[in-house]
Amino acid sequence: MTTPSFWSEPQWVTSKIIQDKFNECQYYEKVRKGELHQRLLGYDNHLGQKQRQRAQEPKCTRSQMILYSTVHGQPIAIVHQYKRKDGSLGGSGRPDPKRLFLTDEVIAFEESV
Repeated sequence: MTTPSFWSEPQWVTSKIIQDKFNECQYYEKVRKGELHQRLLGYDNHLGQKQRQRAQEPKCTRSQMILYSTVHGQPIAIVHQYKRKDGSLGGSGRPDPKRLFLTDEVIAFEESV
């Protein structure tokens, strides 16, 4: 059996499972401490009025996809976040993980699971 890479076919999981794993691995806390790096994945849009209302976010909130990686550049997570004008995160105040690289598997969120 080969070791999976970040881009290997994932195991599709529910939002609760991926959020629990994300929290357990403390990826967001590690980013905040500078132990992991983050960068935009080219998706950084202002929310339109209807999107803001649906997400219950203030004007100038941005919808972003972010890649987390190790200091050596190894990708370990993709998250979605609502970033407000003041720099705080909207929604729950934490990123919403979409794909995670764990020790021996890759998991990703799929709504239909």
